[in-house]
Amino acid sequence: MRRFFLACAAVSAVACAKPASDIRIGLLVGATGQHRLSSGVAMVQSAELAAQIVNAAGGIMVRGVPHRVSVVIRDIGDQADIATSQARDLLNRDSVVALVGPQFSRDAIPVASLAQQARVPMISPMSTHPSTTLGKSYVFRIAFMDDVQGKALGIFARESLRAKRAALLYDVASDYSRNLTEVFRAEFTARGGVVVNDEQFTSDQASDFTAPLKRIRAAHPDLIFAPNFSGADSLLVNQAHELGLQVVFLGSDSWSPEILAPLPEMEGAYFTVQWHPGLATAASDSYVTQYRGAYSTLPDATGASTWDAFQVIFAAIRSAGSLEPDSIRRAIAATTGFRGATGVLSYVSGGDPRKSVYIMKFVKGQGVFQRRVDP
Repeated sequence: MRRFFLACAAVSAVACAKPASDIRIGLLVGATGQHRLSSGVAMVQSAELAAQIVNAAGGIMVRGVPHRVSVVIRDIGDQADIATSQARDLLNRDSVVALVGPQFSRDAIPVASLAQQARVPMISPMSTHPSTTLGKSYVFRIAFMDDVQGKALGIFARESLRAKRAALLYDVASDYSRNLTEVFRAEFTARGGVVVNDEQFTSDQASDFTAPLKRIRAAHPDLIFAPNFSGADSLLVNQAHELGLQVVFLGSDSWSPEILAPLPEMEGAYFTVQWHPGLATAASDSYVTQYRGAYSTLPDATGASTWDAFQVIFAAIRSAGSLEPDSIRRAIAATTGFRGATGVLSYVSGGDPRKSVYIMKFVKGQGVFQRRVDP
């Protein structure tokens, strides 16, 4: 399977397709450049593994006829213009019945418009931007939205951490950080919490947090909510410890466990994840076992979300009993209570799933699962 991926990546303009009678599912993946060794590889391997397993079991039965699954891989290099060009080829030349990917919102948003125009279902594994699915009946996602995790973090702060006083420290220039903070604030205060500081910064100020941290220290909060990216928050937490701030830190799925877990200052901090190999559910454990058996390594959250995207499509084809894209789209939209590796998801009102959020804690240099917060 690795040789298959490398060949596809090397000649991205050529579809790695099976015979026309197969069920063709397009995979748009950024698998070169800075993403070559991380999320792109996990996407390809999870997609190939999903197809291999279903084909080994005889394929997917449609009206009594077994069909093999063919993954048509296109490397988009994490560039929106290439993503749209490759998507057009998949839709027009390769006649795929569904698209999976791209993994990033900046690429997924323009591709989603093409999928909607072509009336072919698309599932993005990790895009969280509202515009990806907004107004598009053919476009879905696996990842939970930022409003879902913001609410879950507010619930966790009050119910599990018993925090009464929270300080906010976030990048006001980032839509992600700003919007997530507002959702957290609304949920935290609605449950009786008090926000004692609202401290903002911009990327050009993301090296020295001394002034806002001193103001926060004077207000004596129970926790600091910092839904920023790992580079800024690693400095932020380090400087807080240098100032003697004894407070719980709460982050979001923008935190990278690989970057932050080794830092001793992060010990005891909490954050959300889309998925983690330690979730210990039957569906997650099964995926991890099969992935590790095939590739001798653990998958990441993007891989798990890609796996779930393919499983949702497989289930929709079986339910619809058809290979017509519109029938598959209707079956995906009717999905409820689907138990995937990343959790139980349902599409109750459009392409954004209702699903659980997982809270992790840094303990002795590792991310340890703490709690599942259901919507």
